[in-house]
Amino acid sequence: MSLSRFRSAIGSLIAELGFGTANPASRQTIRRVPVSEAARQLEERGLLKRWKGPDQSERIIPYIEELLGRPLPPDLVDFYRERIESIGDFGSYLPVWSDRVGWRSDPEWITRHLDLAAVEVFSDGSGNAYVLDLSGRQEPPGVYFIDHDYWPARLECAMGSSLGAFLLIIGEETRADEANETKPPRWELAIDPDIEKCERAGPSWFVGDDFSTK
Repeated sequence: MSLSRFRSAIGSLIAELGFGTANPASRQTIRRVPVSEAARQLEERGLLKRWKGPDQSERIIPYIEELLGRPLPPDLVDFYRERIESIGDFGSYLPVWSDRVGWRSDPEWITRHLDLAAVEVFSDGSGNAYVLDLSGRQEPPGVYFIDHDYWPARLECAMGSSLGAFLLIIGEETRADEANETKPPRWELAIDPDIEKCERAGPSWFVGDDFSTK
């Protein structure tokens, strides 16, 4: 299937599922944590590493937009401009361009979760993915966890009510792991009080009998 036909099929699926059609007046207010501010704080604490090569964001952004077949959410644009490479063991998905060989990254990593109306932004190094919501059901879009042990893939739980909040959460998780510190239940609420408002899945403490993908 050609890329254009693939994007058309995904667009039809998104419309069929009703993604992006929520009434804005019915949405809960969610505080946006700026990606740039979260990255600055984490870098100052020594928890974030940036791509050391040249800034390729002005090439990356249209490339991702072409593959997804839509404009990127502002938080995702900001994310690519920050050139975040990793936060502890969490590695970002940052396409890299080479004048000699072209894109050095597999575009399948960008499109493989389009059936869920989501795009991968981080991995934990064990095959699990952290994806940004593209459904349009929440503004700002939330970040969700996909467990590689389950097929077909599904949004298991919310990891941040915004991309910036998610960065702060995995930064704090990294700091606690390095300090061998045990976090109390629902500690994420201190960083992201809006995480329970995520539209498409609840946070990790909803997993189990009370968990439901919305």
